[in-house]
Amino acid sequence: MSSNNNLKFSIKPFRQTGLSSFAHGSNMDQSTAMSAFSSLSTAIDEIHFRNASLLSFEELYRNAYNLVLHKHGGLLYDGVAERLGHHLEKSAEDLVHMAVGLDAASVGGAAASRGGSVLNGGGGGGNIDDINASIVFLASLSSTWKEHRVTMVMVRDIFMYMDRTYVQQNRKMTVYELGLFLFRRVVWERELTATEEGDDGREGKMVSGGQEQGRQTKQQQIVDADPPRTLGNVASTLLLRVIRQDRLDRLDDAPQRIALLRSCIHMLLELSMPNVVCNTAREHPRGGNSSAIPVYERDFEEAFLGETQDFYRNESAGRLSHATGLGGGDASDNITMDSFSSKLPAKYSAMEYVHLAKSRIEQEKARASSLDLPPPTRAQLLRIVETELIERHAKTLVDMEGSGFAFLLKEATSNNATGGVAAAGEGNTVPIDRERIADLGIMYELFSRVPSSVNHLRDALSERIRIDGRSLVRDQETNASPPAAFVKGVLAMRERFGAVVTESLKGEKKSQKRMKEAFEDFLNADARAANCLAVYVDELLRVGLRGADERKVAAELDRVIVIFRYLADKDVFEAYYKNHLAKRLLGNKSGSEEAERAMVSLLKAECGYQFTSKLEGMFNDMRISKETAEKYRSHKKSLVAAASDPRDVENGGKSVDVEVSVLTTGYWPSQNVEPCILPPPVKAEMDRFQKYYLNTYTGRKLSWQTSTGSAEIRATFPPTKGSTKPRRHDLTVTTYQMCILVLFNNRDTLTLKQIREETQIPEDELRRHLVSLCTPKHRILKKGSKGKGISGDDDTFTYNADYTSKMTRVKVPMVSMRDATLGPNAEGGAGEGASSNAAAAISGASSANNASVLVDGSPSVPASVEEDRRHLLEAAIVRIMKARKTLNHNDLVAEATKQLSGRFVPPPQFVKKRVESLIEREYLERDENDRKLYRYMA
Repeated sequence: MSSNNNLKFSIKPFRQTGLSSFAHGSNMDQSTAMSAFSSLSTAIDEIHFRNASLLSFEELYRNAYNLVLHKHGGLLYDGVAERLGHHLEKSAEDLVHMAVGLDAASVGGAAASRGGSVLNGGGGGGNIDDINASIVFLASLSSTWKEHRVTMVMVRDIFMYMDRTYVQQNRKMTVYELGLFLFRRVVWERELTATEEGDDGREGKMVSGGQEQGRQTKQQQIVDADPPRTLGNVASTLLLRVIRQDRLDRLDDAPQRIALLRSCIHMLLELSMPNVVCNTAREHPRGGNSSAIPVYERDFEEAFLGETQDFYRNESAGRLSHATGLGGGDASDNITMDSFSSKLPAKYSAMEYVHLAKSRIEQEKARASSLDLPPPTRAQLLRIVETELIERHAKTLVDMEGSGFAFLLKEATSNNATGGVAAAGEGNTVPIDRERIADLGIMYELFSRVPSSVNHLRDALSERIRIDGRSLVRDQETNASPPAAFVKGVLAMRERFGAVVTESLKGEKKSQKRMKEAFEDFLNADARAANCLAVYVDELLRVGLRGADERKVAAELDRVIVIFRYLADKDVFEAYYKNHLAKRLLGNKSGSEEAERAMVSLLKAECGYQFTSKLEGMFNDMRISKETAEKYRSHKKSLVAAASDPRDVENGGKSVDVEVSVLTTGYWPSQNVEPCILPPPVKAEMDRFQKYYLNTYTGRKLSWQTSTGSAEIRATFPPTKGSTKPRRHDLTVTTYQMCILVLFNNRDTLTLKQIREETQIPEDELRRHLVSLCTPKHRILKKGSKGKGISGDDDTFTYNADYTSKMTRVKVPMVSMRDATLGPNAEGGAGEGASSNAAAAISGASSANNASVLVDGSPSVPASVEEDRRHLLEAAIVRIMKARKTLNHNDLVAEATKQLSGRFVPPPQFVKKRVESLIEREYLERDENDRKLYRYMA
């Protein structure tokens, strides 16, 4: 083993100090302990006076260690508290001298713990000298705090062993927490007595800290209405005064001032540490419940938030009183008048207020960040500002005349489109006021900070949609616009309001829902909307999409489907759409077969395959009919050598070319109209086709529908003067018109009665077709009677040999049934015809739907649709009851409505009637004990 002299490192013994004899277990008496503490007390004084560099912290730590080790921790702890309190008392006296020198009128009499403002009147918030004095006081307080904090860090290091042992064993505050506690009690809560306020303050007594002295007077039993003023009250008041000046943009050297405020707020937050608050309440019960409240919350936060609420309440009220002309006598005394009275215009619009509010909110957020306010305070501050600037005035900003949200919304969505369907690529762009849209978006961004305020915007949106929608409905009710114009107006509304919801309201779900409900409200007032939409789609598919590319077709049809989704009477739309589709397919009037099929696909995606099964069956029938026509033409060629039919003589011995569409009755709108008497050549060709078809497809039955066919005939008129060549025109007419014109081959004049007897055309249709042949533009026949209508059975119609037209091929349009009833403004006509081509529609199946007249623009539900609804509802009720066996009335209504909502929404009364009908037919029965309970009968 090597000697100590050869060791590279050795452990030295403890240095000998005055207390070394107590380091190894010997007892320390009271006098020695007091002597040891005396050195520590002197060290605390030196640290306070910034002479810490002269001290040996190792020796001081060992002295404190020995005192605690020898059971003198209480002496040490109390002594440290006494010395810290002594120095803080002197600092508090200096601050008191400064506080009583401030303007008592501007800082006195207001309790910082009150919820409202701590400022007393003085609309200007104090002059510059007052603000500077306030800054000096706050700077001194902040400096005192910083010095005390530095002192406590050094003292904490000396008494670290006491914190780890004595403090924990006796459940006391740590030395650093003790320093915070003493600063709160001695400095912050230092009371300003009457003597101090009236004199130089040296006779005032500290009512806090370790040396708190009880007063042996009656004041102990007196509870004042207002708590005594303290340095903390003064400091909080001055903090709020400076913050107010910053809000008014009157604070010089703002960054440095804000940094000072931030330092003071950090002080309050540190004084509000949980251990400090708890021990304050326990050791100083005089303060009651207020001692248990953190200093920051009690003396600053509550007053700060109350002052903020008052400030912005007054400012917002003042600005809106300027805007609405409601400003009153006290407006000049409000905070707002102090802030921007020189900048206010004569009137303040809603958008100007919105921009101000946004600016104010951003300013408060920046100020809160600069002051480093804790997150809970920031949240409360922002909530107060938003409540006062937004929520309290939301309704006013929406309804403000000439500038509110409702007014801007009206401007942004005005100029509803009118007219018919434009050709592809023309007139389909809806103008949108982007500037107004942007303004609405700014207002929404502000309102969205307070979610409950957005309800006012949604209400305004819903009300505007309903107003504009009812205006379109009124135009339809008064026949001021055609059905297509109604739908075009709705589409324009949807584009504009959709832009508002998407761009201004950021596409929020609740606004989308309110918009949907508003559109549904006016569109489903009656069946008119479904009717008009079908008419619009008919015009769109006939002419509107002719020549359009695939992208254009998809865009237009998507717009239609958006409106279709709003309809409750989808079955009414189906009935009208199917009727128009049949006319387009049979008349070969579709602009694009791809567009037709695309529309059916969209309807199928929306409502399911059952909704479009008949529509798809119509397309399938047309495809099969074309194949059948090809086969029949081949069959006719093989019969060239066969004997001709004598009935073809009237057509020059040639058979008439007939294109027959074989339609399934269940798919197509049923007319149930008796066939008219056709010209012999046409009848002969139809008989030949029927014989071929029935021989080819056995077990089927054909029924001719002559009311839906069309024909092309060659009309020959006498030559014009100076010419020997007859004039010829190829006329495109309906089957009924063909039958009428062929009658004039042998006679020049016929009466209404004669035409009816020889053609067997129904009365209303006969009048309509005759009027169409007598219009001024297509006056092929001359009417004998004067005026608009047909006078009666004796009214004559004469072949018009003077008919002229610039076109060789002439399509004779049909007048509406309403115009035929009223009578067009035409005088007579004439014509001659030689049949060339004819087309007829044939329907074959085992059953047919009830006849129903579908009138475009009618607000009522067609009778055929009503009948279908009865069957559908009864079938749904039976299905539900078969599955559930027993069900009460309300649940049955709800379940049936849910199942049928894809086609229509049955009213509860309608459901009740169908249930009664099923009970009568013994599908259901009522429960004997509960009349509202139904049972299914197998």
